[in-house]
Amino acid sequence: MTAHPPLSLELSRGRDAFRRRAWSDAYALLVAADRAAPLAPEDLDQLATAAYMAGRQSEAAELWTRGHRDFLAARQPERAARCAFWLAVGLLERGELAPCLGWIARARRVLDEHGSDSVERGYLLLPEGMRLIAGGDCTASADVFGRAAVIGLRFGDADLVALARLGQGRAMIRLGQSAEGVALLDEAMAAVTAGDVSALVAGDVYCGVISGCQEVFDWRRAREWTAALSRWCAAQPDLVSYRGQCLLRRAELMQLHGEWVEAVQLAEL
Repeated sequence: MTAHPPLSLELSRGRDAFRRRAWSDAYALLVAADRAAPLAPEDLDQLATAAYMAGRQSEAAELWTRGHRDFLAARQPERAARCAFWLAVGLLERGELAPCLGWIARARRVLDEHGSDSVERGYLLLPEGMRLIAGGDCTASADVFGRAAVIGLRFGDADLVALARLGQGRAMIRLGQSAEGVALLDEAMAAVTAGDVSALVAGDVYCGVISGCQEVFDWRRAREWTAALSRWCAAQPDLVSYRGQCLLRRAELMQLHGEWVEAVQLAEL
């Protein structure tokens, strides 16, 4: 039996901080561990997530790029494709469509070359659904997100199902099918509040659902989910990503109630 070397103190503490969602500590400790000895791909993926949640998006992208290569070298094409997915999402959110599509194509090629029928194929549909809804083709977008949800259900992947239901719900709302769309948003939020999804996905779902509720002027739901988002952010004191979105949504709701001074304070913050 091969003996595994003992974990460094920084790596052990970094993993623990990640589990506790202490993002800044996780980032600092895992960076220190990586400097001492290059991290395994799984730990690199955690470091990328911690960097993203701590507001270090450019560093997260660099780490996911490195993780993609290391997972390929370790003959783990599915994990490599997952890193490519998060890279593509970040690029799409910044409006960099060509690089986004390049990473999606690269991830699909990796899966094809290894003959992989995996849940990652569902994840790779999500940026396409996002692109379609941004371009106004909501019928095609709803179909793409629906296909992603089917894959997520087949593999029992709560993260993928929640993201797919979110996208499908937003597309249905824009197609004028508000009741069906809001029901899908509620389904996505049920997975979040039950603790079934990762922190990275929870933040995206919170923000997307609140925006969807505002589109249909469902202020009761928007208020309830904004309060839930506030509690979620408060439980992660060094969270940077999503905290600004939370403050913005709270400021918008305060405007509706004529709480102008408080709304300005939150907007400034």
